[in-house]
Amino acid sequence: MSPLRDLQKPLRRVKGPVLAAVAMVVIGAAVGGWALLPVKAEQPQAIPIEVGGETIWLQLGKNVHQQTYDLLMRDDAFATDPGIKWVFVDNLWVPLARAAFEQPTQPSVKERRPSEEVSQRGVVGPDYIPECDINLSVPAYSQRDSAWASARLCNSGSCATMYDEGCAMTSTAMVFRYFGANTDPGQLNSCSANNGCCSSCNLIGGCAASNCSGGRATYVGYYAFNWLHMCGLLSQNRPPIVHVGNHYVVVYRSRGYDLYSGSDYYINDPIDGSTYKKLSFYPTPTETAEYRAD
Repeated sequence: MSPLRDLQKPLRRVKGPVLAAVAMVVIGAAVGGWALLPVKAEQPQAIPIEVGGETIWLQLGKNVHQQTYDLLMRDDAFATDPGIKWVFVDNLWVPLARAAFEQPTQPSVKERRPSEEVSQRGVVGPDYIPECDINLSVPAYSQRDSAWASARLCNSGSCATMYDEGCAMTSTAMVFRYFGANTDPGQLNSCSANNGCCSSCNLIGGCAASNCSGGRATYVGYYAFNWLHMCGLLSQNRPPIVHVGNHYVVVYRSRGYDLYSGSDYYINDPIDGSTYKKLSFYPTPTETAEYRAD
């Protein structure tokens, strides 16, 4: 019997698992190492938050959105910030502006005057309205971005920081940017201060549009919120800045199903720069600030 046959005979008695191990050795050697062996992926870090005296662990892919998780990884103080209210919605822990649920103060966007008439497309109701299925690509900013978070509103030492109360300034910067202005919240804040576009730490919308949007935006008005305006404004490429409680957000999308419900609208939330929240996360809107492209 040849030596090769002598070698084959004992191999027939080797059990399956051993053969599999030998095969992996041979394959690994053939490709120059063990690169094909499976490697256990490292799990994303869990991040604790405090909710009602209880510690909740946020785990990416399980109970927290990617945008929120990314912010927490960049700013660990966000998890314990007393200005944040954490709520559990749609199986996710969502950060909201706590001030929005407190007693509202004087709105931060000035110059109340009647809005121009806004066209309303389609028939309003609970059924799907294609004309009101609108999604505007409004860039999202966070008032807590380290590039401007520590700046005082209107560059005044007597005003709060952008981190704490910069929602109106940040929302306005989002809208200006959507219209093509080359500005961010920090630049808008400085420009508004330099051009007298502030009143008691509050942004003056018309002045800011005229002096700080690069000629891209015109201030239309600040008026009582009306659900029927949302579809009309979005259809005219005018993302509205909406006052909810003591907080401002930008509505960028209408789904076209129930125009009277906050669950039909998506927002850019300056509290954390997120885009996945719905208007229903906050108290019923009370006012709208409107700008149009110039």
